[in-house]
Amino acid sequence: MHSKTDAGRAEIRARALPLSRTARNLLLVLDASKTAGEWLQLVAGATETDLETLRQHGLIAPQGMGGQTPRPAPVAAAPVAAVADGARLLDRAALYIYLSGEATKLLGPFKGYNFALEVERADSLAALQALALQLVERVHKAKGAAAAAAVRGALGLR
Repeated sequence: MHSKTDAGRAEIRARALPLSRTARNLLLVLDASKTAGEWLQLVAGATETDLETLRQHGLIAPQGMGGQTPRPAPVAAAPVAAVADGARLLDRAALYIYLSGEATKLLGPFKGYNFALEVERADSLAALQALALQLVERVHKAKGAAAAAAVRGALGLR
């Protein structure tokens, strides 16, 4: 199992390296919830070469190896920022980490991948906060009220 490194998360935002489309797609969705082989099967056109490219650039690492550890999901005690309705959400960094890391786990690989792309395009705290609220709605629709309540709690919402 592999996870993104700090360099991998930075590359998602910066798009500085000349990665193939499949390698970049693999980088977007890859997390420690599945084996590398499972991710290769889920990402259309991805090959072992794409995975190796990500490893060579230091964008992914075996879970717990190379001094890199997966980022834990934020908890409600994380720093928060106010939103318009008086609720409290995680700050920008914590929102980004939670939303990009939990999307595939909560929504499944395909819907989660699309959601992760939305997170990558979010250019402000307000945009991430709107996506956080959308995630709660999508999880409610897909998995029910209890799962949505758990997401609300992780996001620091009342």
